[in-house]
Amino acid sequence: MSRYLLGLDNGNTVCKAVLFDVTGREVQVASCKIATHYPQPGWSERNMTELWQATARTIHEVIDRAGIKSEQIAAIGNTGHGNGLYLLDRSGQPLRGIQSLDCRGAGICAEWAASNLLERVYPYTLQAFWAAQTNTLLVWLKRHEPQTYAQIGAVLLCKDYLNYCLTGQIATDYSDMSATNLLDVCQRQYSRDLLALYDLADIYYALPSLHQSFDVIGNVTPVAARQTGLLVGTPVVAGLLDANASMIGSGVVEEGQACLVAGSWSVNSVLTRIPLVNPDLAMTAIAAVPDHWLCLEASATSVTNLEWFITQFCAEERLEAERRGVTVYTVCDEAVSALPRNDKSPIVYHPFLHGSNVHANARAGLYGLAGWHTRADILRALYEGVVFSHLSHVEKLRQGGAASFDSVRLTGGGARSPVLCQLFADSLGVRVEVPQSGETGALGAALTAGIGVGVWANYADATRQIVHVSRTYEPNPERLALYQLHYQVYKHLIQTMSEPWNGIMAH
Repeated sequence: MSRYLLGLDNGNTVCKAVLFDVTGREVQVASCKIATHYPQPGWSERNMTELWQATARTIHEVIDRAGIKSEQIAAIGNTGHGNGLYLLDRSGQPLRGIQSLDCRGAGICAEWAASNLLERVYPYTLQAFWAAQTNTLLVWLKRHEPQTYAQIGAVLLCKDYLNYCLTGQIATDYSDMSATNLLDVCQRQYSRDLLALYDLADIYYALPSLHQSFDVIGNVTPVAARQTGLLVGTPVVAGLLDANASMIGSGVVEEGQACLVAGSWSVNSVLTRIPLVNPDLAMTAIAAVPDHWLCLEASATSVTNLEWFITQFCAEERLEAERRGVTVYTVCDEAVSALPRNDKSPIVYHPFLHGSNVHANARAGLYGLAGWHTRADILRALYEGVVFSHLSHVEKLRQGGAASFDSVRLTGGGARSPVLCQLFADSLGVRVEVPQSGETGALGAALTAGIGVGVWANYADATRQIVHVSRTYEPNPERLALYQLHYQVYKHLIQTMSEPWNGIMAH
């Protein structure tokens, strides 16, 4: 009887369940959009019960579509978006779900910057502060919703909550928790002294147990089995941060390799053997690959911008896509490719719909619009803005001491666009390799599950057998020079907009 591995991938917009056989062949995929609720401007929340119910339906659907028996699933691995906050109350019931797109903590981060708190925190965590990080959101709740804070029974991350629904176990892994500013990453443990710096020492009891990503933390319960169609007792591993899962699913498991994820977030990461101690970098965290570190630069500035624009303003393109039986992104790619270049007066786009790491109050904006510009011109500006945001992160990694690299693995929804892939190559000046699997996050989670139950000995063994590159894009030197000019304008406008952004947020 054939054996399978189930990889679950829950980002900020979609939950996916992907079934792989032990040769890495993608057998079946099921997905479901998860609603985001916006109770106030800048807030991004989820109903945690809806999240679990949608995930359970998606698991049931992928098993049914594949036509397999649930006992053929050897193990389950889970990945999810990092940070945000998924709380259980003291009776183990869902309390509050806040996504990593949330901006309510910006004022707290500004306060911490003014007080130089980072100087005291950084030796523990090796990362900067930002608004939707788990520590920031806990402080926000303690100050603004003390009644909610008082009910906290467990502090979980997205994939941890879903693992709890599957197994009843409250647990996390090092890779996910080490990205929250709540963990002493060098000692690989929680620290009351660190928590006290945020006035969060009283939350120590609610932090989940720590595990290696491939550790089996529990088994599918009878209740979860009835909801998902899984077999009672199926092993579930601790899982891993989405950035780690995408790296592993892309074959990035050795020192010096780089991976870019163009999804809801712009995630740009390099594996190293030793931690990079550099406060100018967003984060140095514990990698899922043992004895490695994840050096990461990220912000919520990637293809979410394209999704928003296409949803709001591209009705004609959506109708054409439906008529032709293709995706709307294919139609948009064609429109951008067909444009004649007018490089003397480019439109510049700042992809800051959900904030940014460049400025606490940054907001999205289009600059240089003129009467002759079309919707396709604006689309091209959005494509460039998304890539330039990634480029700014890659620059910081290079300047911060990450190993130099002459190629990157590109994954996420943006990797499906040949136009965007070539734009990455031309702007970064390196070869862009797109993995064969379109579901690298779920694949990374599934490979982690396979290691947990002995299908493979380690990540190097698993990726050597499973991961392959399907497309390669070489940089065009002429385009590289051009995009560097556009990029300088992009950066200059960020500096120019600093004061106006502050003024906008003050009203």
